[in-house]
Amino acid sequence: AHGKSVRESQMIKGYALNCTVASQLMPKSIKNAKIACIDFSLQKSKMKLGVQVLVDDPEKLDAIRQRESDITKEKIQLILNAGANVILTTGGIDDMCLKYFVDAGALAVRRCKKEDLKRIARATGAAFVSSLSNLEGEESFELLSLV
Repeated sequence: AHGKSVRESQMIKGYALNCTVASQLMPKSIKNAKIACIDFSLQKSKMKLGVQVLVDDPEKLDAIRQRESDITKEKIQLILNAGANVILTTGGIDDMCLKYFVDAGALAVRRCKKEDLKRIARATGAAFVSSLSNLEGEESFELLSLV
């Protein structure tokens, strides 16, 4: 980040992260932020290692790839629909996911230190979310996870 002169400097109460926004198209500051601290990557879902899928029809292969994209989009929509407008993650965020955050006007920061996110969660009362799975085995993102 580029520094400014002493006269342009200002004191801000809060916690500083040594990270940058994931995309230049995202806002640099957000008033009344609803912060989501997550401990997983927001990247296109892929099959686990060792899983083999035999496909005879090329159209079915396209359907599988589309479903992989849809799964990731659904995860992002769960987070955004809960009201999150600042997303801090320890993992990566791929370009497809960034597009959804930019379209929603949200600020996303990737590859934050886990230690920093735990401090932010503790200081703000947010939950440090390591999975979207709930007790019923479904994926959800609770409003209680935000601050």
